[in-house]
Amino acid sequence: MEVKGIFKACLAVILPLILISFVTLKVVYAYYGHKTRARLMRFGITLMIQVFFIVIGTVIWKNLSHLFDRFHIAGLASSFRNTSSTSKVWRLVLFMILASANLSYLSFMFLIGTEPYFISIFFFLSFGFVIQLFTGLVLCHTILLILKHFVRLKFRSAEKKDRIIGYIVVGYALFVTLVGFYNANQPPTIRKVSVPIYQLPKSLHGLTITNIPDIHLGPTVGKHKLESIIHMVNYLQSDIVAISGDLVDGQVDQLDEAVEPIRWISAKYGVYFVTGNHEYYSMDIENWIPKLKSLGVEVLHNSNINIPTNSKEQICLAGVDDPTADNFRYENHGMQLSKALESCDKNQPIILLAHQPKVGKIALESQHRVDLVLAGHTHGGQMFPVTIGAYFFNPYYAGLYRHGDHSHIYVSTGAAYWGFPIRFGTKSEITQVTLVAEN
Repeated sequence: MEVKGIFKACLAVILPLILISFVTLKVVYAYYGHKTRARLMRFGITLMIQVFFIVIGTVIWKNLSHLFDRFHIAGLASSFRNTSSTSKVWRLVLFMILASANLSYLSFMFLIGTEPYFISIFFFLSFGFVIQLFTGLVLCHTILLILKHFVRLKFRSAEKKDRIIGYIVVGYALFVTLVGFYNANQPPTIRKVSVPIYQLPKSLHGLTITNIPDIHLGPTVGKHKLESIIHMVNYLQSDIVAISGDLVDGQVDQLDEAVEPIRWISAKYGVYFVTGNHEYYSMDIENWIPKLKSLGVEVLHNSNINIPTNSKEQICLAGVDDPTADNFRYENHGMQLSKALESCDKNQPIILLAHQPKVGKIALESQHRVDLVLAGHTHGGQMFPVTIGAYFFNPYYAGLYRHGDHSHIYVSTGAAYWGFPIRFGTKSEITQVTLVAEN
């Protein structure tokens, strides 16, 4: 399949997705309560993902299923030249991978426990591998199209060209998936960042906040992974620990045991949590809030707290709900920035926990004083080509950004990963922010 065919396939993916999204949103928002809306939205997302995988799976199958039909390596015995068994095995493996990728999203409904199930890991690795196969095909054909304008490329036959491209694509996808799987299973990188804060009281100079968003307890992240993250957090001995959203990808009855290590977190001034979009996708936020409180976590539900509580010199730590709650019209939830900040003293530094960078941007551009926003959500893209979307669809991508004269936002790449256990070109991180008085 040439570049035009691949781009037509991409269009065939995009148009149905837009249509399904539009119809689903109209029906959902018009007639249903927040839980039903969440369920229907999840169904719509699942349906879109199935359409996506069917289309790109068809493209991959047409391009790669015949890769070993005429397997030949120069110098080997003739019996290797037309190895029908090799071809059959390859087609079976490719079919299993494509089918597993299609089933991956269903893991969120049926395959969540204290530790990840092997089958969930396999499904989501297949998910990542299929994305890389499709990416490799698009890249190879695009590069060939460009080279044709500058270099005269000659192949003995179209079949020879397709086979060479196929080998390159499969090799590329295997490399990214295996290296990415290895990277995802490494301990998070500890990033230490100093942020100047205007009017920071002298007694709070050097105050430390550790942020661990995007743990995503669920089909591929379990209790053991959370324990290792918390051991690293406690090693840092920070004054405050923040979990700025996307802690879970499941319901309390599924992850009750997996989330228990949260109670081990030790911080001088406490542990604080704000919701991310995935807490609302889980459709169980009303049970997660009391569960987290029972683990010693303070939930900043469009609210704030002065730290230290028994001192004249303080900072105001505020937290805002994720706007996904507004999309679902979730009762008693939604992004209410003014409510979160209204009782903060404007003469003291204000630190805001907000899951999505776009919420941080809204806060920084509002009339409210906000000195520092701690966010997550982007994962640094997690792997190519998702990195492209993460970069262009978020006002801040990863790392520390300055806004105006005195304000900053730090976007974490996340303490773990979502779904596919692959990190390529990005790393998980635990961020320790040190507040320093601005000169």
